[in-house]
Amino acid sequence: MKAASLVSNSRIKIIQRNIPKFNKDECLIKVSSCGICSSDIYRAFDNGAYFYPLIMGHEFSGTIIKKGLNVLNFKVGDNVSVFPLLPCFNCESCNNKDYVTCKNYKYYGSRNDGAFCEYISVKSWNLIKLDSDIDLDDASFLEPLSVVVHGLKRMNIYNKSKFENKNVCIIGCGFLGLMLTEIIINNYSFNKISIIDRNDFKLNLIKSDKVSKINLSSETDWKNFLGSNGDNYDYVFEMSGFYKNFVRSIELSKPKAKILWLGNVDSDIEFSRSLISSVLRKELNIIGTWNSNYKNKNDDWIDSLELLRKKVIKPSKFVTKYIKVEEVENIIKKMFDHKTGKKRYDYIKYSVDFKS
Repeated sequence: MKAASLVSNSRIKIIQRNIPKFNKDECLIKVSSCGICSSDIYRAFDNGAYFYPLIMGHEFSGTIIKKGLNVLNFKVGDNVSVFPLLPCFNCESCNNKDYVTCKNYKYYGSRNDGAFCEYISVKSWNLIKLDSDIDLDDASFLEPLSVVVHGLKRMNIYNKSKFENKNVCIIGCGFLGLMLTEIIINNYSFNKISIIDRNDFKLNLIKSDKVSKINLSSETDWKNFLGSNGDNYDYVFEMSGFYKNFVRSIELSKPKAKILWLGNVDSDIEFSRSLISSVLRKELNIIGTWNSNYKNKNDDWIDSLELLRKKVIKPSKFVTKYIKVEEVENIIKKMFDHKTGKKRYDYIKYSVDFKS
């Protein structure tokens, strides 16, 4: 089979390797498509890999073509998506079915080989069966979609609908920010919805007139905006990962507001004494989130599947381009150059297509 192998930092090589074997509790999956996550950028080009060689890729869907003897709940031909985290099943978190906080986890695409390849063996425990009405391209993004759903639940928003007197602000209009915005537009009634980014290419993908799209591309822009909108929002979602925006999320918040930090922070942050005092005085709720709940009483993956079924969100609509596996190195290099400010490159999401 063909695979994109990260053989060393900044070097991805297309290789031919044997189709993987599978254990009794595993299924062999023919990969349909696999999204390129922002974490793959730094893993590939900023010494972020745990080992070399590594096949990256953790946002994927596919079809079962073979199954192990102990696999009872799936059959050959089933379309599936994959929860990429492999828990240890021994720690306190795992005993509480809080697998997202497992202390000794593994992960397809980072601590284990992932799905930038034609075939992959996956534990049946990690497989989510897809109904025939779920598009495989959309299902490949169940992982990031579940992260967004988890964030909404952490903010105690998910099971509500009406917020007529409340204002919400989303900082960051990347793939996660766009999915969050679409869910909020289609599912919730807020008094005011604002989304902030420094890139009109991203903001212009939002077509709803329910949203105020705000381009803040300089320190002056931010200063002016905070001057008239500071202490203005009841819910603030930090989705960008840009270190200054974590501070700004506090400055935007009303007293008693809730702040979700979801973006992977890109640098160290210093909080001033006055900012900490502001958190205390305003009695803010700052909530951190990282992944999603799976196979417990508050399963984010089941709820994300329901959003796909109801067509509340179609993640694949935000894919910039589906690429061949041979293009992975070039595309991730362009993404890295954009992220590090070397060269602007407008995109939202790339996905590696194995269907053809």
